[in-house]
Amino acid sequence: MDKKYAVFIDGDNISSEYLDIVMAEIAKDGEILIKRIYGDWTTTNMNSWKDKVFNTPVRIFQQFRFGPNATDNSIIMDAIELTNQNKDINAFCIVSIDADYYSLALRLRENGKYVFGIGKENSKVIWQNSCNKFVKIENIAKEKELEGPKLEEHNKLPVYRQSGSLGEIIEYGLENSRINDDGWISFSDFGATVRSKYPSFDTRTYNYKNLLQLIKSLATTIEIKSDKSFPPNYWLRRLSGPPDEA
Repeated sequence: MDKKYAVFIDGDNISSEYLDIVMAEIAKDGEILIKRIYGDWTTTNMNSWKDKVFNTPVRIFQQFRFGPNATDNSIIMDAIELTNQNKDINAFCIVSIDADYYSLALRLRENGKYVFGIGKENSKVIWQNSCNKFVKIENIAKEKELEGPKLEEHNKLPVYRQSGSLGEIIEYGLENSRINDDGWISFSDFGATVRSKYPSFDTRTYNYKNLLQLIKSLATTIEIKSDKSFPPNYWLRRLSGPPDEA
C-alpha cells in the first residue's frame, strides 16, 4: 500500500541528533503527512531539540512531567485520536526506545494501521515485535559506513548456532516462504516472511546494505537467479543444508 505516515517522536528519550536521519529513513517507506515531537520543553534536556526545530518543519507538543509516563500517555492518546480524525493516515511511526508503546502498536494494528517503530539496540523485544517493522537507529547511522571500499571489511556474519542469529532467521524464511514448482522463492516473499516473524530484521545489523548482498554472501548454500526485467526480479532457493556462516 502507499503509506501516509504520522510520525510521533518521544523527545524525552531520543536525541535530537538523530532527527534528520530518522526522517530520511521514514521518507524511504512512504509519505510523511504529520510530524510531532513530544516532551517537557521547560527542562534543560530538551535544549538540543529547541535548536533543532528552528530549522525543521515539525510540530512540538508540551507535556509536563507529572509522572514517569506522562509523555508516553500523551502520545498514546493523540495517536489513537488521530486514527479517528484523519482517515488519510494509514501508517504510524513511533520513535522511542520505551517499551510502553507496544500496546499502542498493537492497538493501531487492530485498527488496520501499519506501524513502523524506530528505537535503539537496547529497545525491549516486546516493543520491537509489536510493530510491522522496527528499525534501530544504530543501523540507520551505520548505513553510510557500508558504502564503497569499507563494505567488504564489515562483512562478518554472526554464528549460526546462536538463538535469534542471522542463520536462524534465514532458515525461517526458507522454511516458511511460498515455493514454486521448481523450488524457487521470490525475494519479496522471502523478505515478507522473515519480517512477519522478526520485525526488527535489518540487513544493516549484519553490515550488508540490502538483502541481495546478504544472500549473495551465502552462495555455497543458497542459489540466486533473476529475470530480464528492469529492475530485475530475484528468486532464491536452498542448495543444501542450513545457511553457512560467512
